[in-house]
Amino acid sequence: MFITTKYVLPTAVLISSTLLLGCQDSETSTAENKESGSGGDISQPAIKIVPPPSAEAAINFSISPYLQQPSASGMAVLFETDAEQPEVWARPAGSQGEFTIVQSVAVDHTHLYSTTLAGLVPGTLYEYYIVARQAGGEGESDVSVMSARFAFKTYPDGEQSKAPFNLVAISDTQNNSTLGALSDLVSKGIIPEVCDGAAEQCADAIAAITISGDIVNSGDSLLQWRRDFFDQLKAITPYVPLVAVPGNHDYYGNAELSNYRHFFQQPENGSTGYEERWYSLDYGNLRLIGLDSYPVSKNHGQFQAEILGIQRQWLRELLVNTEADANIDYALSMFHHPCLSELWLSGESIGSCEMVAEMEDFTTRSGKISGHLFGHTHAYSRGQSKDIHHLWLNAATAAGYREKINDDNYYHNNTRDYDTFAISQSEFGFNLLQFNQQDALAMSLTRYSAKVKSKADGLASLEDTFTISDTLTMRPGQVDAPQVLSGSGQVDYNALNLAISYPQPEAIYEVQWQLSQDPNFAQGVFDIWGNKTRQHNIWPMQDGTIQGTPTDTQQGVDLTQINLASFSGQVKMGGDESYKWQKRTSEHSHDSFRDPFAGSSAPTLTVLPGDTWHWRARVRDKQLNWSDWSDTATLNVAAGTTQTLPLQNAGAEANDLSGWTLEQGYWRILEDVDNIQAKEGTYYFSARPNDSVANNDPFDVISQTLNVSGYSTAIKQGAAFVKLSFNSNGWGDGDHAVVSLQPLDTNGTSLGEPVTVKTESKKQQWLSNEASLLLPAGTGSVKLTVQAVKKSGSMADVHLDHFVLTVTTP
Repeated sequence: MFITTKYVLPTAVLISSTLLLGCQDSETSTAENKESGSGGDISQPAIKIVPPPSAEAAINFSISPYLQQPSASGMAVLFETDAEQPEVWARPAGSQGEFTIVQSVAVDHTHLYSTTLAGLVPGTLYEYYIVARQAGGEGESDVSVMSARFAFKTYPDGEQSKAPFNLVAISDTQNNSTLGALSDLVSKGIIPEVCDGAAEQCADAIAAITISGDIVNSGDSLLQWRRDFFDQLKAITPYVPLVAVPGNHDYYGNAELSNYRHFFQQPENGSTGYEERWYSLDYGNLRLIGLDSYPVSKNHGQFQAEILGIQRQWLRELLVNTEADANIDYALSMFHHPCLSELWLSGESIGSCEMVAEMEDFTTRSGKISGHLFGHTHAYSRGQSKDIHHLWLNAATAAGYREKINDDNYYHNNTRDYDTFAISQSEFGFNLLQFNQQDALAMSLTRYSAKVKSKADGLASLEDTFTISDTLTMRPGQVDAPQVLSGSGQVDYNALNLAISYPQPEAIYEVQWQLSQDPNFAQGVFDIWGNKTRQHNIWPMQDGTIQGTPTDTQQGVDLTQINLASFSGQVKMGGDESYKWQKRTSEHSHDSFRDPFAGSSAPTLTVLPGDTWHWRARVRDKQLNWSDWSDTATLNVAAGTTQTLPLQNAGAEANDLSGWTLEQGYWRILEDVDNIQAKEGTYYFSARPNDSVANNDPFDVISQTLNVSGYSTAIKQGAAFVKLSFNSNGWGDGDHAVVSLQPLDTNGTSLGEPVTVKTESKKQQWLSNEASLLLPAGTGSVKLTVQAVKKSGSMADVHLDHFVLTVTTP
């Protein structure tokens, strides 16, 4: 294990190649002095042409050259060799002038060498060589050795910052029994598609290759760093800088990231004490922001709230500065763990969601284009934020075919088709990000995909041809607003059709339909947006293979109209917001201050018979620009029938738990405690007075199941809605209740997701709580579960009263 140390590099010197390795000077001949009657003889100065260095043998690399710490005036060249006294010779490509020669320095007293070239010209292509001495055998003298010619390009300065440039984004380069696929990704994909088939042209064509973590499978294995990573990328690393962040696998067996920090030299502009863990790097008018999501994740990391706070505050301050920097037009963050992951829910992280929210806030305030790159899930996913130009990009397909689409349990329990994402597909490939195209501020994405040619015995190869499977461009522009066509006035529940008119419907990328019972849309707002309202939604369908078949679920859909009844009971307030902050227990690291629902289920759009709703719509073009809202239409739904379900002992007035099942812990019936009297009647429910009476169970849980088979016709039609209401009280010490309503089929098996209410903890105040749920087809009963959560003290200060369940049908 290496311990990273810092060192001072020697000053670069300019030297003619005649001083080393026996290279010969070459001069052009000067014009002869000739006498003339005019006396106007002028002598031309000699032009010195310095040839490349020469050597007796080729240098042997255990790690081929790779580039780090790129800037407008410098570049670091790293490599690993057993040759002695290595130097880097560099000069502007094609100049034939003097070389800048810098002595390389051993990193951590190993055979890894680092050479920082400084004082370079911005936006300039440089050629370079690595020159060294190789010890001879017994009785033999040392020989000179050198590398082939390589090249890199310095980053632009302020005057060049608006020029077009490209990034390649990949991730999860670890070897997952697919050794060879990463090499093919470079030689069959990146070099032919981006660099016109010549590796040296990558120096000019690609500003950087970003890697969003899980660089190797086990961070402590030097074999994996050499063989599985650097050797696989050696065709391109001498020409294009690598910009990386760590993933959970890079921490495995290497808790201090010593190997990662040994091989990578990150800008040391992060938080004090966390150098090289997070940082920022500028290329022209792009700010790249590297973050470390491992210590802020849970299921695949070690959640540390303190590190999350420090990193989040650093990011927040950096984005404030970026917002004010007129030279920066784009901000792109990169980290490993996803906020949302369509093809692997277990990989999600609330800490990552907080980082994404900071990026989204930045773009909301500044109008600058932003995005975030991530990995962890070994599949391609691309999405965009609902309101702004912010890209979501899962780049982790350097090692594909890892998500078990062919496993029913996995497919149905560990995947989710989020509205935020427009496409997900399990595959191998890479992503090309292009900036400042066509003399305009724009960020474009091109996805290159490959199929597996062979895979066996830990090796894999990709087919020779890469295809473009996805494109997207974010470019600010103006879009005309749509007009309301139909969906106003008195309407029967079974005819809730909303429609807009738009002069160019084929130009619509997606539509956002917004509804509220408030005519000003100031509260209770629901957005129908995403999978069923955009032009394309690509999702892998099961076909027996591990990767599935990418299928467009929106093929042929008319985006200018929807049936509102089909969305009732399906749309959550805030869309994917609750999924960001309320993970499953295995992934739920902490309660985020960002959660707008404070742990409760997001309210669900429930269009009931007799309701009045106001709606409007806007359209988004293919450059992700939104129009203004249409005019507001008002919809009056024809009245239906509401009945109360026979919940037993709903207010504890039986003075016992009759009608309820005690599942764990302890519940009691009270008239008065802490001067709290019942909300309705005489009695109310209260959780444990102490842990001993509750058998030290973690929670106090009671439940009751109600039969709803009498509403089977409406349930089958998707038109039966259950509404729950109850009152809660407490002591303001954090103790709270989690009350859920879960549909069950006729065999008692759960159907879909429950609706959940997490009560607030306020001292001696009765609060009203309610939630609605569309009963899915096949529902035979609903289970009401009441759970008390004690956060402090000896008593669970959770008091509940007056439960009411109603069902509404057309």
